Order: sequence, then C-alpha cells, then structure tokens
Amino acid sequence: MTPTDLPEWHVLAQRRRALEQIHIADLFDDDPQRTERFSFEAASLSVDLSRNRIDSGTLRALVALARASNLEKQRDDLLAGAVVNATEARPAWHTALRSTPTDPFVDPAWGARLQAERERFLQFAEQLRAGHVAGATGLALETVVCIGIGGSDLGPRLVTEALGPARRPCVRFAANLDPADLDAALAEANPHTTLLLAISKSFSTLETVENLKAALRWLKQRAPELDPKSHLAAVTSQPDRATALGIDPARVFTFPEWVGGRYSLWSACGLGIAIAHGRKAFGELLAGAAALDAHFAKAPLESNLPVLLGMLGVWYVNFWGIKTRAVVPYSQALQRLPAYLQQLEMESLGKRVDRAGAPLSIDSAPVVWGEIGSNAQHSVFQFLHQGTGWVPLDIVMIADHEGGDQHRTQLLNEFALAQADALAWGDRIVGDEPQPSHRAAPGNRPSTLVRLARLDARSVGALLAMYEHRTFVQSVVWNVNAFDQWGVEIGKQLLARRTRAAGA
Repeated sequence: MTPTDLPEWHVLAQRRRALEQIHIADLFDDDPQRTERFSFEAASLSVDLSRNRIDSGTLRALVALARASNLEKQRDDLLAGAVVNATEARPAWHTALRSTPTDPFVDPAWGARLQAERERFLQFAEQLRAGHVAGATGLALETVVCIGIGGSDLGPRLVTEALGPARRPCVRFAANLDPADLDAALAEANPHTTLLLAISKSFSTLETVENLKAALRWLKQRAPELDPKSHLAAVTSQPDRATALGIDPARVFTFPEWVGGRYSLWSACGLGIAIAHGRKAFGELLAGAAALDAHFAKAPLESNLPVLLGMLGVWYVNFWGIKTRAVVPYSQALQRLPAYLQQLEMESLGKRVDRAGAPLSIDSAPVVWGEIGSNAQHSVFQFLHQGTGWVPLDIVMIADHEGGDQHRTQLLNEFALAQADALAWGDRIVGDEPQPSHRAAPGNRPSTLVRLARLDARSVGALLAMYEHRTFVQSVVWNVNAFDQWGVEIGKQLLARRTRAAGA
C-alpha cells in the first residue's frame, strides 16, 4: 500500500481544498486563542504553529495519517535498535549514544560499551583541556584541527560554534578538499602544539584522507624534527585503518558501524565539542537530546513536537506542492544550522524509491535552505514576502539571551516576530489603506516559531534531536529509508575510477 491509498490521505486532500481561499489572518480572527492552542513545549523548546495554513481539523487529520502510516511502531523500532536501515541491514541507533545506563530502550551490554567509549574520549578531552596532553617536544597541545567532511564536520562544527568561543585549546575545522580550507585552519598554528584530529567513519573518505596527508606534510615541513605520532588522533568505526596510517591506538576513538555520519555528533565524532567546551557541556548536550528522545517516545502524537513538525512538512510538500523550505535562525551562533539541516533532511529524504525499491509516486524531500536573521531580512526576505510562490519557513529564536547587549538582542527577537507577523498578515497588519502593486505584500505565507529557552548545550541538543526525529517522521509517511545515502556513494566510486585511470 502506498500513502495515497490510505483513507486518511484523501481526508487531507479535502481539507486542502477547503483551506484554499482561507487567509491565515482569518484563522486568527475566527479563533482568538489560536496562538495558545497551536503552541507546544518539550525539553526546553517551544514551538508555535499558529501562523501555518492549518486549522484544528487539519492537525487532527495529519496525526491520523501518521497513525495510519504505522509511525508509533516504527518509532519504537528505531529507538529500540531494530534494523531500520534495510539496504545496509543495520539499526540507526544514534539515540543510544545519548542514553543513560537506565534507558529502557538500550540493551545493558550495548549501554556499557557505549558508556565506556564515551568516558574514554571525554577523559582525553579533559586531559587536553587541562594541558596534560603533550606533543613530541613536551609542550602542551593548544590547537586542535578537526579534519572531516559531511556529518563528521557539520554537526560538531555547528555545536562547537553555537556554544561560543573556546579560550584554549583552540578548536578549528577543515572539510573542503580545496587547499584554502585547510590552509585557513592551520594559519598561525604552531606545529609543536597542534593536534590533527581526523574524523571519518570509514577512514577511507578521500577528502579527509587527503587533507590529513596534507596536514602531515605541513607538520613535517614546519617542524621536521617532530614525531608526528604525538600530534595525531582519530575518530572512526574502522580503527585498524587509522592505526595503519600511524596513529597511536590509544588516540583512536571509535563508534559503532550503525551510526550514520549525519547522526554522529553524539559519539566520539563530537570530540571537538568536548575539547572546546568540556565534559559538562557535552553531557548537557546529550541530556537535552535524550530529553527530546523521551518526549518523542512517550508524548501523545497530538502534542509530539517532531510528529507535528514532520507532518506539517508532509502537508506542505504533498498537499500544497511546496518544493523548498527555509530555516532562519535569529542567532549568529546558529549560523550553520541551515547547512546542517540541508544534509540531515536532503541526504535522509532525497530518495526516489520506497523501502521496497519501488519508484515513489509522490514527492519527498524539499530543498532546504536558509540564512541567519536579521541578515536574511536584507537578502532573501524580499522573495519570501513578494515572490510568485510561497515558502514555509522555520524561524529559530533564543528566548533568553544571556549577557551581551540586551538592547540589540531584544531588537533581534522583535525583528523575528515582526517578520513572522508580516509573512502571515501581509499589508493588513500595518493598515487598511491599499498599497500600489509594487509595494503590496499579500501575506498568507506560513512560518513556524521555534524557541530555545536559552542558547546552551541542553537546548541545542534538544533542538537537533527534534529535527532528527522530524526527518524520521516524514520518512515513515513517505515510506523511504532515511538512513542510507547511495546517491553519495556513486560519486565516490566514479572519483576512485577516475583517479586510478589518471594514476593519481
């Protein structure tokens, strides 16, 4: 059975037709309590869905479709470590990485293994932060260059930056094969006090291996007397490949094969986060994600944040024909959130066949894009307000900005709310006088407000877990495997063939 065969799908098609001529502003006029009724909270996050093109009946119908798609069973399988990645015969058990020893979803044996490796890499991070990890000449390592790409880079880099600048050690990142990226990461670094941290699940990803080799050449050119082994560490699920490149086994940290790259920041792949911000912050990051996991597992679907957000995505893609969605974080520290979500959603959901291998008869992943506010107001918001089509967007805000210039941070949040209102109401929010066509803004353009209680590790952990589960919810309805990425592999295979032919 395909999703379109379900009666619940046809109910939603009828609701779509009924809402065609209804303006978002009219929904507020008809329901003075709309904001309260369409706002939900969990794990230090609050989500306001009131400015979307939905009514209460539509929300109930979306939840009914989720149930009819067997979401609850598939959610439980995911959280329990069942094989949900059929093409690779693996679980996708990233939630176990942030579990506690008493988590009922995690087998005690697995829990002990994960806890032991977590303790191992956190101890290394704390020793390095305390100045107790030395390079070849006995000087403490003070600069860490994390070399990875894709999920090995995007998540750890996002969180490291989101939690603010670290005094020492200085943690930098390099991902692109373009030499300029690694050059920038190594700029002004002292080879005697620099650690090269290679992060790769397979330890065969060409960009990462080549950048690591280039970084080693830099080390040898700048300080030929150094033993490079004292300046290397690695994170991988293939430790033998790392040690084969000369990395000390004591500095090779591992994670299970069933952890996908885009879900790996909770594992040793997040070592850069722990080095920059410490054991306590990393623990809070995991705790925030675990709190959202518990909410996803236990909250009724009618008030379940990932379920509601995921089904809203289905609503816009499949019943309104939306091809893109935007994410605008009103926080400079979250500037990499759109790029992180691009990978999470488009790699997970960019599939053309269902889990049985049959071609999809409906659209799946929209293009995800975004920019930070308030910068976006002077670039892409023209398109959002007056473009020929409309794009649903998430506006991500920090409820409590601690420290800094309170006046400007208050203005930042006011800007976010003003844009959400302008998108929803259009011209009518500033007066009844008609505008000339070149100035007219029709409104009726949906947005979702996502608020973090504050910009700290716990809230960031909850935010990213919420988007992970939102993505999974959509994969269930669309009946696609969210955990493989064979479209990425074909490029790797072709590159390997070309480099062999060229003798590179």
